[in-house]
Amino acid sequence: MSNLDIYGNDVLRDAYQTIQNNVSIQQASLADLESKNHDLMKKQQIQLNQMKEIEDKEKLLITRSRMLQISQDRNSYKKKIIYSLIAAIFIILIFTLAMYVFYVRKIGMAKS
Repeated sequence: MSNLDIYGNDVLRDAYQTIQNNVSIQQASLADLESKNHDLMKKQQIQLNQMKEIEDKEKLLITRSRMLQISQDRNSYKKKIIYSLIAAIFIILIFTLAMYVFYVRKIGMAKS
């Protein structure tokens, strides 16, 4: 064997080891990328679930806000009815007192 054959084999062996190292690094990088991709997919799913929950809660808040508005409108209407009835009672009472006073004066004038 010549010196050239030994040198050629060493170069080939070094090149082969370099290629194997590169392949193992690529496989490790690929595994790392797959792991990160899986983690990102999990996080994306969690974020989508959280966004769905937020949308549901916003819809619930809008619904409850509308229900509160309707309740306040009904209460306002009921207050108007109650105040109107109280005013009508006072008007009838004042009218009755006025009629009584007018009747008492008319009777008092008739006696004199």
